[in-house]
Amino acid sequence: MRKLLFLPFLFLFFVFPLNAEKNEKKEYSKYAFYSKCLDDALPQRINNGLVWFCSNQAIEKLDVLIKSRISSRGKCNDMYESHACTLKKSQVAFDRYVDATCKENKYGVHSIYCEMMLKKDRLQWLDKTPGDR
Repeated sequence: MRKLLFLPFLFLFFVFPLNAEKNEKKEYSKYAFYSKCLDDALPQRINNGLVWFCSNQAIEKLDVLIKSRISSRGKCNDMYESHACTLKKSQVAFDRYVDATCKENKYGVHSIYCEMMLKKDRLQWLDKTPGDR
């Protein structure tokens, strides 16, 4: 009988933290520009226009960060192959890959989302590469 009286209190114990989470400010991961944009647009319904807008906004921020990561590795000297030169060449190859994979209308109206996801992955990879910062 005591166990039956205890169950409603146990249920309330688990329900209250759920309600508390809804009122807290949401935290985003380091490069979650797209998710933040979508959340900021709520209660607007998610549609192709919003996906395009948020993806494009995220791409602009990711491009700036990618360029700053690569330029922070030093100057490229033609006399010897430095880490900075390798990164700059790999960025040119990466840009060609993005064009071939996403921009060739492979994914229709969501090609910009594809581009954003690849650039986000590229930035995370650049964060992990060794070199001067």
